[in-house]
Amino acid sequence: MSQTQLSQVFLEHEEDLFRFLLRRIKCVFTARDMTHDLFLKISAQGETAHIQNQKAYLFRMAANLATDYLRVEQNRAHILAETNELLWGDTDGRDPERISIAREELARSERVLAQLPLLSRKIFHLNRFEGKSYPEIANELNLSPSTVEHHIRTALRQLSKVRNL
Repeated sequence: MSQTQLSQVFLEHEEDLFRFLLRRIKCVFTARDMTHDLFLKISAQGETAHIQNQKAYLFRMAANLATDYLRVEQNRAHILAETNELLWGDTDGRDPERISIAREELARSERVLAQLPLLSRKIFHLNRFEGKSYPEIANELNLSPSTVEHHIRTALRQLSKVRNL
């Protein structure tokens, strides 16, 4: 079987392959993309003489693509759920000891930041609390970006010492 024969079988069953993928992944746009990806895969294949049932081969490839896609999406959803729980989880469910430790660490961090030179505090605040980039801060304060980076690095170094207590 030549590659053009396999491509021809694909073209004959393209809509069936699309509907097959759509039933599995439930997204029209992704199913269309995957159908196109399937065509690219079969076009890039070398020798295909070993394939006995061309149609079954194409549907198996489509099923494998859908399975891989769903696995990746499931992993993404799991990671997103864990991240959301860490960031926005219910604080009432945390035990008092952990809350106390976190408050102590926050107080130590505030003391360290208060001991920094005024310029370092200002640069750190602009970067971490106002979300400004190093070049934006450098522009605003008429400094070089490397100076801004030095002040941020110094502040972070001091904060990391407190965190390791």
